Parts: sequence; structure tokens; C-alpha cells
Amino acid sequence: MSEHAFVSIGDRVARPLINRPMSAIAAVFAAVLIGLLTLLPGVAYAENEVITSEPADGTTLATSPTQIVFNFTQEIGELRIVSLECNTEPITLPPPTLSGNSRVMTVEIPEALPRGLCVATWRVSDSDGEPNGSSLISFTVDAEPAASTIPADEDSTTLSGGSADGATTAGSTAATTSAAAAETRTVALDRVEAGKGPLWLGRVLSTLGIAVVFGALILIAAAWPEGVEYLITVRFLRAAWVLALIGTLLYTSAAAAAVNGSSLGSGFSPGAWLDLLGAGWAGRAALFRLIFVIASAWAAFRPDRVIDPATQVAALGIPALAVAMIGVGRVDGSLAAVGVLLGIAHALAMAIWVGGVILLTRVVLSGPGDEDLVHAVRGFARVSVIAIVVTIGTGLAQMLRLDGSDLFGSAHGLWTVLKVVLVAAMVFIGLSARQFAQKRLNRAHELTLPMAGRLRRAFGTEAAIGLVILLASSWLLSLTPANVSAEPGIDYAISQTILVPEADLDVTIKLTRNSVGNSGLEVTVNSPAEGLTGLEVMLTPPYNTVTGAIVQPVPLSGAGVATRSEAVGLPIIVPGEWLLQINAQTAAGVVQSDPVLISILDETGLAPTTSITIPEPILVPIETSATSATLAGG
Repeated sequence: MSEHAFVSIGDRVARPLINRPMSAIAAVFAAVLIGLLTLLPGVAYAENEVITSEPADGTTLATSPTQIVFNFTQEIGELRIVSLECNTEPITLPPPTLSGNSRVMTVEIPEALPRGLCVATWRVSDSDGEPNGSSLISFTVDAEPAASTIPADEDSTTLSGGSADGATTAGSTAATTSAAAAETRTVALDRVEAGKGPLWLGRVLSTLGIAVVFGALILIAAAWPEGVEYLITVRFLRAAWVLALIGTLLYTSAAAAAVNGSSLGSGFSPGAWLDLLGAGWAGRAALFRLIFVIASAWAAFRPDRVIDPATQVAALGIPALAVAMIGVGRVDGSLAAVGVLLGIAHALAMAIWVGGVILLTRVVLSGPGDEDLVHAVRGFARVSVIAIVVTIGTGLAQMLRLDGSDLFGSAHGLWTVLKVVLVAAMVFIGLSARQFAQKRLNRAHELTLPMAGRLRRAFGTEAAIGLVILLASSWLLSLTPANVSAEPGIDYAISQTILVPEADLDVTIKLTRNSVGNSGLEVTVNSPAEGLTGLEVMLTPPYNTVTGAIVQPVPLSGAGVATRSEAVGLPIIVPGEWLLQINAQTAAGVVQSDPVLISILDETGLAPTTSITIPEPILVPIETSATSATLAGG
């Protein structure tokens, strides 16, 4: 059988003033609970086999069939399921019908199938309604595809195709959208395009809500412990947490949908969120952000916990973790680990600054009050200066790391320049407001109504600019910096360079796996620069295996790169010592490189000892374009 790819302001409540010095602020701990997925054992069906089928298994058809007919050895009951995929794209079929003493099942094909490998999977029950068999057949349609072509890339080639036991698919002149869909499903979150409106909106609302919760709690713990006795403070924190939760839910769902290439509605399924674990560190951070935001309700709904020495670390640490996840939004570029640390420090400092100024504007300065309000304004001035310095320093460091001196050569650089201008304006207004507050409130024992109004306008302007900066920062995460490659990074487990000096042939082969399973492939031709034809990568399995050699044609005529996604990778299904060879036609003649041994581990991570022979090769059919192709199938 063929292998295939599946692919809200109220009155303050006066209470006795609290004077509890805060011994320490900041300590981060993490407790993330991940549920175990229970694997249900498979059901062993009784054997009901297909005697014949139309099309026959493994055949190549000149035109698309209009129906698929299965002739079974036993009678079929009410359960009749047939699914069809061509080039890993699902094809919608009507329910199958029965005839011939309930042993012949027919399913109509409403539209012509695209050119390429098609796999029909069936499952049936017996006359008593009990499951009674499942399997598949595959066939190849040798007709022009109805799918649109993938734009060519002048430097690299993407190869697309599939495999069938003993059957060869003719190469096409255009890569199909099925390969593009497979690449989209494996994209990292920090590489999702800027056009995702729900993703951007969710990121903005989430970042704003989390920053306000954490910044407000820091200000309360550092300079305004009396604030927890005010009803308006509690209401404000709860509203900010609700905003954070709504925004984070939208962000997480939109992120899952973007990574999977599915609709926004399907992204709201908790099951889809688990896919973010495989979408790079930015995807994992999105999921952990949701977990920490939910846990932050423990402090947001009981802010008195941030001034209780017994619970202070947890009450500040959990929201801090949620903020830290904001910083894990850009994990590419040079010095990526340093970039993550800079991003986390930048996010924490930004939240203290912006969250504190919003609490000051909306709560502390909402009206006149006693001396505790004066202390709150003074304390914010002290804490925020440190946060401003850290925010600016880490931001500049990130700018140099991501854009370098090329600030006007990319959209990311231009938006960064705009953000720098906005931050400069925010700093100027903020420092002026702090200088005025320190001067006027130096010996004050209460906050008068005129003074509260003047300070509220000044700090309100600072907060408004901060909101605009958050909008710009969220958009920046969707753009590619000058020092970051637009191509997704891939981790390769095996890399072998094959040299044939007499033919000036220099080829590097990389595989994404060193264990059994579908493996992604990258072929880099370093030389010759041109004149290369018939390039093939051949992988020969160990001796005494049921599979033959895998031959992957590579449509490169000279220096360049060809890739095949792991989502539809090469079917390396046998552990042991494999042989890797290159075949090509060069100016010096036909070349077959010396074989190179590569070790493939089994599912347990062990490599069995095997001897090697070279069985007859099986050609892996592909689809190509003039300068672009995707290695798919298996």
C-alpha cells in the first residue's frame, strides 16, 4: 500500500491608613500545569478486504475518474465512509451507495480531480453494524492541475510531489497550493503576516490589560499600600484584568488560527491552542500568556495580597510572568537568546511605566484626597524613572540587534523610527510632569482639586502617548526587521556535504530528522554554478527491509537551494544505517557520488545494527515549476 501525506470611577471608601513597608518587589516563579492526553487504544476491525477497485490501486490515469468503485469480499452494513485527498487537499464526496449483494460500494466524484497523487480511504461495517475493516487505495491523475501556481523565487526552489509503490507520477509544470498549505501550517507565530486584524487587536488589548494590572500592582506595593482600601482601585484592577483576559483569548485564538491556516472561529477551540506549542517560542509564549493571565485574577481581584509579605511574591510574580510572555514575541535574528532577555526586561519596564501612569491618571488623581495620594504621586515618580531608563535602554538595544543602521530601508525600521519619536515625546512630557509634581507636592499634606486636575491632564497625556506606542509595538511584531531573514528557520538533524572534485560537484544535503518518520529535506548546490542536469538524491535503506530506495529528483540546474517540508516529507520508515548518494549529469559527464552512511534511529532513540545492500530504487514523483518547486508527499 502506498505511503501518503496528510498532510470601569466611584467614591473612595475612607479607611485607616496602612503603613506597611514593602521588604522586596519582584521575584518570578512559574507553575504551569499541562494536562496529560490519554491515548485510546485502537479498535481491531475484522477483515473485510477489497478484491478489486476502480481505479485500481497504484495506477496512473490519463484523465480524472468520475467515480470510485470498491468490490469487497464480504457484505457491507450501514457504516460506509469514503474520504479522498489529492495532493494532500481533501476532496468533498457524496455518501457512497451499495449494489451487487451489498458487496460493491460506489462513490461519485462530483468534480474533476487535480493532477497528482490521490488517496482514497475507506471504512465499513458488517451486516450487523459492527466495524469490519478500513484501508486505502491510491492512484495518480496524469492531467493538468486546476490549482494556481506558486510565485517563483529567484534564489531557492521548492519541490512538490508524492510517492506510490511502483507507480510513477509525471512531473507537472506548476507547484500546487497543497504544498503552500502545508508550509502555512508549520509556520512559526512570529512570522505570521501583518494582515491578521484579530491577531493584532488581540495582542494590543492583551498587552494593555496585562501591563495595567502589573504596573498598578507594582505602584501599590511600592508607594501606595493604602490604595487597596479604596473601592475604586479594586474595581479598576478587576476591569483591567477582564480586558487582559478578553484580549488574550482573542490573541491566542487568532494565533492558533493563523498558525493552522484555519478560520478564526476554529481557533477558539482549546484543542487548537495546543497547536501553538509547535509554532515556535512565540507560539508557546502566547499559550503560556493565557495561562498566567487567568492565574493573575488571584491578585487582581484581591490586591491586598501584594502588600501582605506572605503572598507578595506570588501576587506580583504571576502577573510578572504574564508580562514576560509579551517579551517572547521576537525570537529570531542574531543573538536570539539575548533578544529574548532584552524583550522580557523591556516588557516588564514598559508595564511598570505605562500601567503605573494609567492607574495614576484614572484612580489616584481622579479627585482630591489625603496625604496618601501625595505619597502615591511621589512614589510613582521615583519608580517610573527607573522603568523609563530600562525601557529606553532595552528598546535601543533591540533596535540595533534587529535593524542595525538600516532604519529607513524596511517597514520595520520606519515604524521603529516612529516609535522612537513617540517614546521621546512621552519621556519629555512625563519628566516635565514629574518635575512639576515633585516641586508642588514636596511639602504638601493633601492633594487639592486644582492640583489633581493639572497633574491628571499631564499624566493623562503621557498615558495616551503610551497607548499609541503599544499600538505601534504590536504592529512591529508583524513586520520583518532588516537583520532578520524573511525565511522561516529550520532545525536540521543531519547535514552531509558530498564532493565530487573531478566534476566540480559540491552538494550539501540536510534532513530534519535522524529518526524514523517523514523527514524534511534541503538540497544546496554550491557548485557548479550552471550546467547541471538530472540531479537526484538517493537514500537507500538497510538490508532486509520491505521498502526500496527513495530517489528524489531535484530541479536545480546550478547553484541554489531546494527544500521539502517535513509536513509532507520523505518517508524514512526504517531504522538503521542508510546510504546517501548523489546522481547528476555535469559537464564532466554522468556522476554518481560515493555513498555516505547516515544513521536513522528507531522510535525509542536506538539504532539497530544492520547490514546494507542496494535494492532497486523507487522513483518519488514530484511536481515542479520553472524556478520553484516543493518537496512533498512521501
